[in-house]
Amino acid sequence: MNFLKKTWFVLLLFFPLFSFQFQIFGQSANFRYVVEERLAKSPVVRNGKKTVGIRLEDVCDIDGDTVAERVFRDYGAVFIARDGIRLPPKCVFEDEPEVQIYQTSANPKTKNIGGTIITLQAEAMDALLDAVGDAADKNLRITPRGGSIAAKRTYEDTVTLWFSRFNPGLTFWMSKGKISRRDADRARSLATHEQVAQVLEWEKKGYFFSKDFSKSILYSVAAPGASQHIFMLALDVEQFADPGVREILARNGWFQTVQSDLPHFTYLGVAESELAAKGLKTVTVSGQKFWVPNI
Repeated sequence: MNFLKKTWFVLLLFFPLFSFQFQIFGQSANFRYVVEERLAKSPVVRNGKKTVGIRLEDVCDIDGDTVAERVFRDYGAVFIARDGIRLPPKCVFEDEPEVQIYQTSANPKTKNIGGTIITLQAEAMDALLDAVGDAADKNLRITPRGGSIAAKRTYEDTVTLWFSRFNPGLTFWMSKGKISRRDADRARSLATHEQVAQVLEWEKKGYFFSKDFSKSILYSVAAPGASQHIFMLALDVEQFADPGVREILARNGWFQTVQSDLPHFTYLGVAESELAAKGLKTVTVSGQKFWVPNI
């Protein structure tokens, strides 16, 4: 009897430790570490030259730049896409020429999907065509939402979309007395990167710039130069609300990775069972599952 009591005492004493260990083992890997390890081993093209062992801060300075940190946190899932995908050399492109150089080198492929001409990286397009075929077998459709910019976008496309949220946001918060006209005029005059940083600062105070002013602007549109659409690895899907469509897309490597952007799917090209080990975790929004970086 004394032996049993001692055994139970030991188990009760160490149970919290065992439980803690199980929680650790059940968690997703740390996204930053996964990406750093990949970059350290992978060749990356920068300024037309191939290098190996590039540092994360050279691609996305998440420790020194608030905009880069948010982009990495909200859009960074592309950095764990399968081998064969042309990863971007930086998480935020600065202008149209940079984007054009990257897109030209990223093996683009153009197809007519449901009556809309779209462009994606070739492997992403092939996987999408497989998904479209699988959907047709079940009398379902997978089509682009919003025209050709549902897939590939230019730098200027992302700037236009940014201002579609930025300008109404300024007007709204000025009308509420939260942002002065002087501060709004100053924000309008800032360079793009600094303008994004200013909006993120305002959002820390609850002055959100999404379409309905209820959430971060980055859950509504990407920062200019940072869109997964620029990387030709994203597609806005018309039938995003259909669970059957989401399941088919997931089986073909397409997942929702930008929290709250319901129509937006990202091509990662890996099995869903592998995503946690690659540093992504699940978040549920409006009944839909998003795989986002575990940071």
